[in-house]
Amino acid sequence: MTSSNPLIFYDISSPLEPRTYAVNPSKARLALNFKRVPFKTTWVDIPDIPTVRKSLNTPATRKFDDGSDYYTLPMLRDASSGQVIGDSFDIANYLDATFPSSGGRLFPADSTRTGLDYESPNKDTAFFAPLTSNRGAEHEDYATFNMHVDCTFSSHVVLVAQFLPFNPSTAEEVRALFVKRAHLRSWDDICVKGEARAQITAAFKGALTSLAELFAVNEAGPYLEGKEPNYADLIVGGWLNMLSLTLPEEEWADFRTWHGGVFARLHDALQENYFESK
Repeated sequence: MTSSNPLIFYDISSPLEPRTYAVNPSKARLALNFKRVPFKTTWVDIPDIPTVRKSLNTPATRKFDDGSDYYTLPMLRDASSGQVIGDSFDIANYLDATFPSSGGRLFPADSTRTGLDYESPNKDTAFFAPLTSNRGAEHEDYATFNMHVDCTFSSHVVLVAQFLPFNPSTAEEVRALFVKRAHLRSWDDICVKGEARAQITAAFKGALTSLAELFAVNEAGPYLEGKEPNYADLIVGGWLNMLSLTLPEEEWADFRTWHGGVFARLHDALQENYFESK
């Protein structure tokens, strides 16, 4: 891998390009920039993801509740090794192991492990696309943290579902796909407004309390361990990136004030230092 032969990063296409909005691609993009390894992006529209994954012989890493394969992104292709990695957590492990002296360490040996014992208050929630546990993976404590963070945010993701930036040419097809996956009657069921929205927002704020407290352990911040980030910070940062781009402007402004602004400070630091788009 060199600047003339970079890694190929497969991300979800949208009208926001070259910005990425989707959560797991955001985690992987943060990891790539944190490791400071050359890469370029191949953008894939949502209906084309299964074909692209299959063309690279990359199986789905998740399944829907009916047992069918859930083909999604990101993927990372390293031409120098011939490897294709198809999961954001696996990508982080690959980057740290393959490029140990480039950038920072995603899984630092001297970590205080602050926050890795986080347990989501929504941990018993059932999802139509069950969350990836990465059980048995290297750095399994980070994988468990990832699953619990995903659980908390996914339990309230309906707040942004109606605002996801689909490409106009395939938006109707994608909406129909999402409705089918979620076992809903129509797209209108995804659109939450009024009092129902206010109640979900309040529940989301409450659900984030214990996670926010972990980011306040080290007063120097903005990261879990103070001034140096690790992959756990990037996991949360992937969700914050999506919220910043998909919540209505006034709701994002309000979110930034929650819990003493710990998530706003984390988001701003990660965006400034590690969210270059390519």
